[in-house]
Amino acid sequence: MRAMLISGLGGLMLAACHGATCVESDPQALQVEPQEISAFGARSVALDAVYERHPTRALVDFANVEQTGTSPAVYQVHVEMTGSPEARAIYDVEVSETPDGKLDVTGFTKSQ
Repeated sequence: MRAMLISGLGGLMLAACHGATCVESDPQALQVEPQEISAFGARSVALDAVYERHPTRALVDFANVEQTGTSPAVYQVHVEMTGSPEARAIYDVEVSETPDGKLDVTGFTKSQ
């Protein structure tokens, strides 16, 4: 009985959101500001740079993105890793938009 209930609920979820119908029924899901997408991309590029340069088992505790330039876009990303205050790793990463529209790390500092 429980297996039927779970599979039945899964079927309802699939039926309620099948193909493009789900996106069309919620137009708010598609309305994202381009700046938010770029800031998210800058955060992702910065976090990749942190893990590439300093492989660690620590997780990201906090990452703040601030746009400092607009043409081309320049982002300052402040990253704090998990851990005790004394052992916590902190990085400041500058991410800039290249002429071809990609994001690239242009500055990397380990503050702590």
